[in-house]
Amino acid sequence: MVPSGDGSLYITNDQLQGDPGSLGYFKPSSSDSKAQAIVYLNSTDVEYGAVAIGDIALGYSNAFVKIQSQDGDGMFEYGGFYTDNNVQGDFFPLKSKVPSPATLAVSFCGTKAFMKITSAAGTQKYSYDYGVNFGTGAGLGTDGDVSLDNYRSGAATCKDIIGATEITRSSGRDLSLLK
Repeated sequence: MVPSGDGSLYITNDQLQGDPGSLGYFKPSSSDSKAQAIVYLNSTDVEYGAVAIGDIALGYSNAFVKIQSQDGDGMFEYGGFYTDNNVQGDFFPLKSKVPSPATLAVSFCGTKAFMKITSAAGTQKYSYDYGVNFGTGAGLGTDGDVSLDNYRSGAATCKDIIGATEITRSSGRDLSLLK
C-alpha cells in the first residue's frame, strides 16, 4: 500500500496497520471498483478499518467505507459511508454487533457504494448513494490499534447488492469521534 499523504501504513506480523487516520492505495488496484479486507480489533479503544474506492492516490476523491468499534467491548458497532479520508458522510449503528475479525467488502456501482460485513455472527449488507461516481482505484484506511489482512480487489459485479439496507444521507448523527 502506498500512503496517499494521510498517515503511514506499515506491515506488522504480516498484517497492515497504520498511524491514526491513515489511508493508502494499492497501485495494481488502480482500475478496480471493489475491494475487501479482514479487519481485526487489537484493543478496546476507538478504532476502525476502512476500504476506499476511487482516486485514492490524490486522497480526496473517493468513497471511504468503514466499520468501527467504539464502545470498548471489542466488537464493531458502527459503520460509515464517508468521502475522502473519513472527512464527511454518514455514520450509523450496525443492525447488530459484529465480532472481530470481520471481512469488510465494498463495491462501487454507478453512484452507489455497497458494504458487506461478514463475521462469525453472519452477514450484514448496507448501501449508500453518494450521488457521484468516484471512478476506479482501491485501498485501505485505519485508525486506532486495528489490523487489516487478506486484501483483495477487482471489478464490481454489483450482484451482491440485493437485500442491502439503504443508509440515507444524514440518517444518523455523526458519533465517529465521540468516546
